[in-house]
Amino acid sequence: MSYAGPASGTQGSAGRRNPTGPAATRSIGPTGTAASRRPPAPTENGDEDAPETDWQRVALFGAGLAIGLTLGAGAALLAAPQTGEETRAALRSKARRLTRATGRRSHDAWDDLREELRSAARTVRRRRARRAARKALQQELAREAVGD
Repeated sequence: MSYAGPASGTQGSAGRRNPTGPAATRSIGPTGTAASRRPPAPTENGDEDAPETDWQRVALFGAGLAIGLTLGAGAALLAAPQTGEETRAALRSKARRLTRATGRRSHDAWDDLREELRSAARTVRRRRARRAARKALQQELAREAVGD
């Protein structure tokens, strides 16, 4: 349960109504919708009311990002347990291993797909054969019934 505040307008501003204030000029509609959060439309004399981009903040963010990347790369190089040549060799061998494993998995996937399609084709052939046998049996029974 939530508490909406006092029922009368004597305490706080939650219960007060001011019909001449800014609330009286607002359009009536659902609150919290995208329409109520939309920025104001541009005026006839240009885009004066639209929020402007603070390029100083953008530049500050970009500089902080560049400094962070540089410091992170430097720390990684200083804390590396191997030499550069050893690290490159390990990365190469890991890439080869991953390539081989991916190749095996893709071949297995194609083999699995091929087997699944063959199985489906076998099932369809069996169903057709059963239907044909059932139809032939019904025709034979119909001929015997007419012949009696």
